[in-house]
Amino acid sequence: MKKMKLTAAALLLVLALLILPACQPGKTPDESNHDPTSFQTQPSENVTLPPPTIPETEPESDTVTIEDMSGRKVEIPSPAKLMKVYYPSPLAQLMIYTINPERMAGLVSELSEEQLKYMPLAKGLKVFGNFDGGKAINPEEVLASGSQVFISMGPMKIDETTKEKADELQNKLGIPVLVVNGLFPKRAEAYRFLGKVFGEEERCEKMAQYCEATLKDVEEKVASIEEDKRVTLYYAEKPNGLATEPEMSSHAAVFRYAGAKNVAAVELTPGSGMTPVSLEQVIAWNPEVIFMGSGGNSPYKEITTNENWANIKAVKDGRVYEAPRLPFSWIDRPPSSQQYLGLRYVANILYPEVFNYDMEKEVQEFFSLFYQLPLTEEDVRALLGA
Repeated sequence: MKKMKLTAAALLLVLALLILPACQPGKTPDESNHDPTSFQTQPSENVTLPPPTIPETEPESDTVTIEDMSGRKVEIPSPAKLMKVYYPSPLAQLMIYTINPERMAGLVSELSEEQLKYMPLAKGLKVFGNFDGGKAINPEEVLASGSQVFISMGPMKIDETTKEKADELQNKLGIPVLVVNGLFPKRAEAYRFLGKVFGEEERCEKMAQYCEATLKDVEEKVASIEEDKRVTLYYAEKPNGLATEPEMSSHAAVFRYAGAKNVAAVELTPGSGMTPVSLEQVIAWNPEVIFMGSGGNSPYKEITTNENWANIKAVKDGRVYEAPRLPFSWIDRPPSSQQYLGLRYVANILYPEVFNYDMEKEVQEFFSLFYQLPLTEEDVRALLGA
């Protein structure tokens, strides 16, 4: 019994001696000078440790499966592997240029020197053609260019026929075909979609936000204009000015969103549009404003100098306008990203007391963002026709 008591006392003494240093006053763990690494367990000389495990990194896949804007699942090269694409429309061509010109395999049509001034990185690209007129596309040329993806994009609604044609074209070409929604109010979504395709999400997000902000600002301001104060407008097409687009036409989208009352009570001509009308119809409609595209097919001279047009209110009041056209039309033909700047331009002309945009500033900001191109004041005035 005495032995057991002694043993217990000895144990208590040993424990007290072990605990005492850690309980000295004035010392806290944070103030101690010991190295935290000294707490690491040191292996025994007789123990062999396994080699350290190095985390394996997944190699980037050569392809990705993406759902295009028609709902089709398509396997395409991953952004790092996607070098070149082709597109059978000016709308897609200009969108790809504004995202990354280096991904362009070729051109839909020859660009003029005037256009190349604003799209200098397109210089030297071969013309492969268009599905909507001009040079017909040669599939062998497209494939020989190194195109890895074919982008189908137009300003029309996507339907089952669109998807079927895309599948047929994909089988014919032997490369993926992506359907992109090119309707005017869907361009922001199109930019975001193409941003994922090309791995250019950050850049495309900025352009998408510009498109959304433009539509939102214009629509809000137009909503404040009373219906009886809306300006009546005729969109003049062809050199004689006697073709047009009704309200629902995709070619008249800029005017619709800008709050104009389209006077053209005519049937929509599917596809390329341009419904023929008579001068008598235009005179009866008596629009307050006439708009048209500029360039070689502009009817501006015909409308402003031919006495047969002289009694129309727009002509009498001097409200006949040619929209700017570089690098592509700001209103239509071909539809493009440029239409968002065109929307601000048209709204400013129709309702200057409501919008009051500084168009010179607007032009500089647009070209800086979309074309990554600084413009001089002289450039801006030339674009605006000032």
